[in-house]
Amino acid sequence: MKEKIHYAIEAVLAIAVVILFVFQFSGNKKPSDANAVVSKDGATSISTMPIAYIELDSLMSTYTYSIDLNEQMTKKFENSRANLTEKWRNFQAEASDFQRKIEAKAFLSQERAEAESQRLVKKQEDLQNLEAKLSQEFDDERYRMNEDLRKTIITQLREFNTGKGYQLVYGKMNDNILYADDAYDITAEVIEYLNRRYSSSPAVKPGE
Repeated sequence: MKEKIHYAIEAVLAIAVVILFVFQFSGNKKPSDANAVVSKDGATSISTMPIAYIELDSLMSTYTYSIDLNEQMTKKFENSRANLTEKWRNFQAEASDFQRKIEAKAFLSQERAEAESQRLVKKQEDLQNLEAKLSQEFDDERYRMNEDLRKTIITQLREFNTGKGYQLVYGKMNDNILYADDAYDITAEVIEYLNRRYSSSPAVKPGE
């Protein structure tokens, strides 16, 4: 169960926010003056392009809203698994008791033994169906939370980009970007912005 919880946490932290954030603002087509360098002959060249990248692992592990969602998912998963584990434990106790009675020939009739056997088979099937149902519900809930987080981040990034003029913001995770100069890294700035906005006015509290 601990391993499944760990995998669930990883799934939320590695949430598919989007590999690429694209911002096309008609009024922000030109890079800011800070990105321009004037040569001796008066020509203007661009020292950096109007693009940036965000370390998604850092974002997902330090964005307060992501952390809150992660904690909610983990708690819900643990509660569901604990409840299901208890049901399986009770079933196993009943099955062991049934086996002892069969060996001791404690049933008054063959019909009574068969009825109890069928009851246990039905209970086992119900538990298996419940396990599958809970697993599907967890996946569906995780997907909804992922979508909510993705949309929240995109909306906040559009506001963050106002006046900055980025035309392209990449989501960097693992080796999907083989090399990027640190000058293009806006991770810390974005995280600070997102947490400040969430702290002052949480869009939607997890579970609400």
